[in-house]
Amino acid sequence: MTLVLDVGNTALKWRVHHEQGKAQGDCLHHRRWREVVDGLRAEWGESVDRVWVASVAGRAADDELARLLEAGFGVRPDFYYSRERDEGITNAYSEPRRLGVDRWLAMLEAWHRVGDAVIVDCGSALTLDAVDSLGLHQGGYIVPGLGMLRESLAAGTAEVQVGDEDPAHAMAPGRSTAEGVRHGILRMTIAFVRDGVVELRRGLADTCRVFLTGGDAHHIAPLLDLEAELAPELVLDGLERVMRRRDHGG
Repeated sequence: MTLVLDVGNTALKWRVHHEQGKAQGDCLHHRRWREVVDGLRAEWGESVDRVWVASVAGRAADDELARLLEAGFGVRPDFYYSRERDEGITNAYSEPRRLGVDRWLAMLEAWHRVGDAVIVDCGSALTLDAVDSLGLHQGGYIVPGLGMLRESLAAGTAEVQVGDEDPAHAMAPGRSTAEGVRHGILRMTIAFVRDGVVELRRGLADTCRVFLTGGDAHHIAPLLDLEAELAPELVLDGLERVMRRRDHGG
């Protein structure tokens, strides 16, 4: 049985593959690694014989998670990080590992599915990346995500209570300060995504696909006036693609 982990800045997603197929896990919004591993071990016991991890949590967190996974399952986990080239795509960064592995794997998977594409990752940070038909990363943009923007305003303004409820799909002028903040943040985010996609498409085919992934993708997708495909598991799918090739000696 193979356990696959996508460790983000504020969330962890997992799935397992077994003889009957695959099981998609919950999205965990904490970094209590021992609790994570204990929960997975309680559910899957000693059946896990391979562990694959893509992580942007940082070296210290990765080391701790690796130690706990090895102790919990008796196998050494394989961590994958961004590379200069892999699986047909080429990194635009002069220091390839500085590109978040979640962005790298999302691009890799999107390119293998459709060729040139724009990938919008709506997580803690909101990132846009483009990959052309030859597999060349064209660069991208990074700004704070919806949650980070709300927290920033709440922390920086004593009288503003932003609230942490889901962003409303409406972007009409707010009728309270909190509503004005939520709707304003959402409108600003949608405008940025729309403008960023237009700019990134300049170097790609006019009909190139746009993928939306990340925890807030379902908030953003209905408000975009452009065709985009929701792909919440793009990073896990990309990691599996890479690791399956490695398993087969590629």
